[in-house]
Amino acid sequence: MPLPVKFMLFFGLWLVAEFVAFALIADRLGFSGAVMLCLMTSLAGAAMLRRLGLNAAVRLRRALSKRAREQGVLSREAMLDGTLAGLGSILLILPGFVSDFAGLALAAPSIRIWVMERLQLGKLGRPPVGQRAAPKVIELAPQEWARVDDGGPRAGRTAP
Repeated sequence: MPLPVKFMLFFGLWLVAEFVAFALIADRLGFSGAVMLCLMTSLAGAAMLRRLGLNAAVRLRRALSKRAREQGVLSREAMLDGTLAGLGSILLILPGFVSDFAGLALAAPSIRIWVMERLQLGKLGRPPVGQRAAPKVIELAPQEWARVDDGGPRAGRTAP
């Protein structure tokens, strides 16, 4: 399936999910309550984005000093963390409760760390081209392994 078709399919599913979430919340809180909640999350996202922007400016100013460049203050991980937090803020600003949920998730440092681990070095959960992934489970026949004492390995000995 071509990329534009995948994008349009994802976008359509996202819109349907947003409408369903709004309808469910409007059913519980009423239409005006759902709109107020949507406005409150947008204001919270704008405040969070402003705070992130100010913190990023301070860190950048600090990182541009000579001593900081030598110490590597502005790392890739810190930049990715700030980018994910900014994306979370933008998702909070967008109208809709599904995007608010995703934005709140990215506001949590533990979720950002989890996402960064998945995106680390562009792997996206797959090994680089030309390399095989390490197996999660290694199965050996009884004659292919040996029991080792705490004193160190015994060369050439196999398990009975």
